[in-house]
Amino acid sequence: MKRRRFPVGVQDFEKIRTDGFVYVDKTGYIYDLANNYGDAMFLSRPRRFGKSLLCSTLKYYFLGRKDLFEGLAIDRLEKDWTQYPVFHFDMSQCKNDDPDRVEQSLDSLLRRFEEKWDCVGKESKTNYGDRLRNLILTAHERTEHRAVLIFDEYDSPVLNVIDEPEKLKAIRSIYNSFYGPVKSMAEHLRFVFLTGITKFSQMSIFSTINNLSNISMDETWEGLCGITATELERDFKDDIATLAVKYKLTPDEMLARLRERYDGYHFGPGMVDVYNPFSIVNTFSRIKLDDYWFSSATPSALIKILNKYNFKITDIERKNVYASSFDQPFDNMASAIPILYQSGYLTIKDYDFDLDLYTVGIPNGEVYSGLYNTLMPVYLNDSDDDNTSLLMAVQRAMRDDDIDAALTAVQSYLSALPYDLGVKTELNFEAILKVLFDCLGIRTDVEVRNARGRCDVVMRNRTTIYVLELKIDGAATVDDALAQIDEKNYLIPYWSDPRRKVKVGVVVDPEARTIKEWKAVE
Repeated sequence: MKRRRFPVGVQDFEKIRTDGFVYVDKTGYIYDLANNYGDAMFLSRPRRFGKSLLCSTLKYYFLGRKDLFEGLAIDRLEKDWTQYPVFHFDMSQCKNDDPDRVEQSLDSLLRRFEEKWDCVGKESKTNYGDRLRNLILTAHERTEHRAVLIFDEYDSPVLNVIDEPEKLKAIRSIYNSFYGPVKSMAEHLRFVFLTGITKFSQMSIFSTINNLSNISMDETWEGLCGITATELERDFKDDIATLAVKYKLTPDEMLARLRERYDGYHFGPGMVDVYNPFSIVNTFSRIKLDDYWFSSATPSALIKILNKYNFKITDIERKNVYASSFDQPFDNMASAIPILYQSGYLTIKDYDFDLDLYTVGIPNGEVYSGLYNTLMPVYLNDSDDDNTSLLMAVQRAMRDDDIDAALTAVQSYLSALPYDLGVKTELNFEAILKVLFDCLGIRTDVEVRNARGRCDVVMRNRTTIYVLELKIDGAATVDDALAQIDEKNYLIPYWSDPRRKVKVGVVVDPEARTIKEWKAVE
């Protein structure tokens, strides 16, 4: 059977349709978006989540390219196929930390359209708003159709200098001018669409554009980008089966693996399950499970965000936030939550309609493992060969359900950490344990609350649940720790789980900065 072609790195709708690449039909959304919702919209999604393909699809729809949409949902909906003048700006081409270079790139983008519409020289080179305004008027007059504006990755230039106030101010000034006509020329515009990672209010450059509708968390459009669970099971059955054969699994087992690794994104209160499209396309193209999306990230940027907002690793999962938390201006942002959510490191896990309260957490296994492997060098000293051997010993011991051997290796590992990375407080020790075990593939939660208290650490592998209570006070004993597990009923939430349950009392020596003793009881 001939293998299907997957559009790895292909973001142009025309190329996908003419060259026979796999396409998940989003054109029903496209028609509704363009005709039944509004005239000016903004959509935020993480990087590599299909925003550019969405913009390209909108472009060819408004250009009236009916031939490209044959057999798709929109083919049954659209009757007129009007050809509009379309100005599609890929703002990632302006990504630079030098305002002068940003201006050069913006000038180049505008000049391309000015040459096409014979508008060259009619406005000042650096008056970008007037140049865009002139393009819109010219196109409307000559075609008698209102223009379509599409700005893909509108925030690329600003994100590059978000921590450099002077450059940020200069680039904001440039873009305030450029985007001005979005509101002032509304009568000449058929449709305006912007995409980006960050919400437009956070950039403080859209104060003059109050006619944009932010659809980023609207239930109607939760499946607009990415691959929904329904689409995966409908459009990729044969590909799932092929992957299952390679990994010696049934198709249902492979679907479960895909779900665990790449699913879990939610972009609104409707909680529509969305898979990471970049990882899915790469997985089926290479017939291999891997961390494709995360490996394309910039770890240094993530570390920079966490450090800037003093974001504790123990707070990165299951955190409750109000809806307003997702849309705060960068100038006075008090939390890393909006950036981590919009960047794809966190997603919506639950929504309380009564309180308008969201619970955010890590989306899936790919982000989980990638995140903790990125953070590992920050919390742990893993560059030494001896330390690497100890980590391997921990991993093997946990695989074999030997908690004593695992904690023995952890004890040696922690004692070898440099002073500035070593254990100083109970919370610090919890954070180190969490990063260490998560990086080794053992799901670990800290500060787990129940009705009677807060359990320090819960670790899970395929066969066993370990509940750890830590004591860093020199007077406390392992028996004190075990007694607290019983008194506070820390094991009760896991009684219905078929896995073994093991309670572990651990005493930490703050002077030696490592484990002093422990006792495990099944």
